[in-house]
Amino acid sequence: MAVYDRRVQHALHTLSLPLTPAPGRYGRYLQLLDDLLHHGAARAAGWSARDIDTALYWTGGNPPQPAPA
Repeated sequence: MAVYDRRVQHALHTLSLPLTPAPGRYGRYLQLLDDLLHHGAARAAGWSARDIDTALYWTGGNPPQPAPA
């Protein structure tokens, strides 16, 4: 299973890869991972979708938290 959380969302935003909160976001995220894997074939040789998922998670770091209400 892919890990999708605020870190990944932050990484995607930083990379200008849109992923809206509309219904079906997780499925669209999985498709985005697949697209990244196939479009980056030369640089992603030996990578899996899970590797890209993990890289996005760590790239997202510790994004700013929304201010408490």
